[in-house]
Amino acid sequence: MILPRPQKARTRIALAGAALSALLLLLLGVGARTTVRELTFRDIDEELRTLAIAVGSDFEMEGLGYQESLAKGLEANVFEFRLQHHSAILFDGKRALTISGDLVRGSRSFSVAPYKGRPEDAYTAVEPYSGQRRICRFLVLHLGGKAVGATLVIFRSIEPALKALARLDRTLAGLVLIGFVGTAAILAFVLDRALRPVERVTRLAESVEASDLSRRVRVSSGGEEFQRLTNVINSLLERLQGAFQAQRRLVADAAHELKTPIAVLLGEAQDALRPETAREERRRSLETIERTARGLAREAENLLSLARADTAPAPPSEVVDFGVIAERSVEASRGLAALRDVQIDLFRENGARVRGDPAALYRLATNLVSNAAVYSDPGTSVEVVSGTRGGEVFLEVRDRGPGVPEIDRSRIFERFVRLDTARARHPEGSGLGLAIVQQVASTHGGHVEVEERSGGGAIFRAVLPAA
Repeated sequence: MILPRPQKARTRIALAGAALSALLLLLLGVGARTTVRELTFRDIDEELRTLAIAVGSDFEMEGLGYQESLAKGLEANVFEFRLQHHSAILFDGKRALTISGDLVRGSRSFSVAPYKGRPEDAYTAVEPYSGQRRICRFLVLHLGGKAVGATLVIFRSIEPALKALARLDRTLAGLVLIGFVGTAAILAFVLDRALRPVERVTRLAESVEASDLSRRVRVSSGGEEFQRLTNVINSLLERLQGAFQAQRRLVADAAHELKTPIAVLLGEAQDALRPETAREERRRSLETIERTARGLAREAENLLSLARADTAPAPPSEVVDFGVIAERSVEASRGLAALRDVQIDLFRENGARVRGDPAALYRLATNLVSNAAVYSDPGTSVEVVSGTRGGEVFLEVRDRGPGVPEIDRSRIFERFVRLDTARARHPEGSGLGLAIVQQVASTHGGHVEVEERSGGGAIFRAVLPAA
């Protein structure tokens, strides 16, 4: 039967650690048991050999005529070496000449066949003499000297030693089981305490909703690793909160900015559809509808451009002359500037090369130049300067408009942000032009600055890394 795999990682870790601990204890137990067994049998074998040599040497020197030498030899060596519970059989050829010991006293049938030709090494076997079939350790000694041809067999029961080894086996098995359970319990306790910060993070993540991302994880314990995890989660929540707030603000601003042109479209369409509307008024309404629709299309394109830049990878880049792009932007904005009675002067420096997307860089330059033309006072001039400075390429657009208060100089690059003075001078705008400028500059590794122009107006400066 295949046991189900635990679902919780802490349970799997605890079981795996306990299994490894049990395996280690098992290996140590097997090693200890093997060592104890070898030491026990070595002591028994030394007893057998000591006794066999002591008794056998008497027969080899005195001969087999004195049959009581076996019993006396055993008794003497028991007294001298404290070797007890041994039994012995002395064979003269095939005949059992004499016996001694508790395990052979009740038997009358002895055969030398099991011992004939056996090497003089201790071995384990079941004794067949007492009727109890005890497990014994045997040692066979083939005598020489005056007892040549005789065989001395000495053996003793090892069942007490085997029972002691069995008790040791049970003890070691119990220790392995206790080690497994104890290790599993300790690991489960330690992991439960160690993973409490993860539980808090999990519960918070489960409870977080898009409508409320203000909650944060608070972890006071768990170590540096969990503190880093907490910081990462909180940072992620902060970014998500900022992104959702920006999205909601974008939707609200877009809806607000679309209300005016949609109202214009609806009003002019209603005027054009009235039967009593004169042909000239109908034509003006249609022109207004066309102009407003073009403005909506332009703002929709701006929104799509921002959205694509937010999600799409950076387009293939190439080395371009920023001065050439500035010149093209100035030429494209001269018509708008003429309508506002604003002159545009270009001062370009050759060799101002940057690496980037030419279309995006052209949009950056055009937005800056056209904004300056729209917001500058009639009868003034806009200066457009491009060049290099300190390993960077810059584009400066200097206008003679209302300027930008210092407190608003970072806010004007946000989407749909328009200052009151900008709305008064150019009500058709949407507040996306400078957001696109900021995004393009950031995508190319640069930034945009704004400062006050001496004599009135503002200076917008886009700074990019030189190629």
